[in-house]
Amino acid sequence: ATPTTTTSAQQPIIAARELTKNYGSSRGIKNVSFEIAEGEVFGFLGPNGAGKTTTQRTLMGMLRPTSGSASIGGLDCWSQSTEVKRLVGYLPGEFSFDPRLTGAQILEYLGNLRGGVDHTYRDSLIARLELDPSKRFRDYSRGNKQKVGLAQAFMGRPRLLILDEPTSGLDPLNQQEFYKLVREVRDEGRTVFLSSHILPEVEHTCDRVGIIREGE
Repeated sequence: ATPTTTTSAQQPIIAARELTKNYGSSRGIKNVSFEIAEGEVFGFLGPNGAGKTTTQRTLMGMLRPTSGSASIGGLDCWSQSTEVKRLVGYLPGEFSFDPRLTGAQILEYLGNLRGGVDHTYRDSLIARLELDPSKRFRDYSRGNKQKVGLAQAFMGRPRLLILDEPTSGLDPLNQQEFYKLVREVRDEGRTVFLSSHILPEVEHTCDRVGIIREGE
C-alpha cells in the first residue's frame, strides 16, 4: 500500500508522543509515538499482549498515561476525553453489554447516547452484517456479539473509528463485508485505526501499518 502523505499544514487526527503506560511488573507500553492523518486507514499490528489494547484504551481516555501524551482532533485524550468520545466510534476487544437486552435495544440506547443516529444507515448495517436484532445479547454467539459491536461503532458515522481486533469471531463473508465498510469510510474522508495480529488482514485493508512488540 502507498503511505498517505501529510503536509505541515495538516494536523494529524491522532498524535501520540512518547506515550507510556506502566503497569508495574506487567507489560504496558513504552515511549510509543505515531501520527495518523485524516482520511487514512492505519493498521496497528502486533502479537497478542504486545500493547495494542492498552494503546487504544489510552487513546479513548480509559487509561491515564504514566507519561507522554496523546491527542485526537487536537483534543487531549485524557483531560478532554468526553469531547474526544464525540468524535470516535469505538469497538473494544471484548464487546459486552447487559445480557438481558436485545441487539435492537442496545443499538437504540447507544444511538440515543450519541444524540441520535441515522436509522436508515443503522438498519443497513444490521442487514449487511446479517445480524438478528431481536435476540437477547446473552443468546448471541461470539460472532454475533461482534456484529452488534461493529454496528454501534459505525452507525454514528464518526470522524474516527478505533477498532480493536474488529474481525474477531466473524465468518469469512462477514469479514469481507467489514472490509467494504472500511473502504467506504475511507472514501468519505473519515479515518480508521484498527488493531490486529493478522498480517494479511492489515495488508488487505490499511494504507499504513505500525508494528508494536513488547510494548514498544
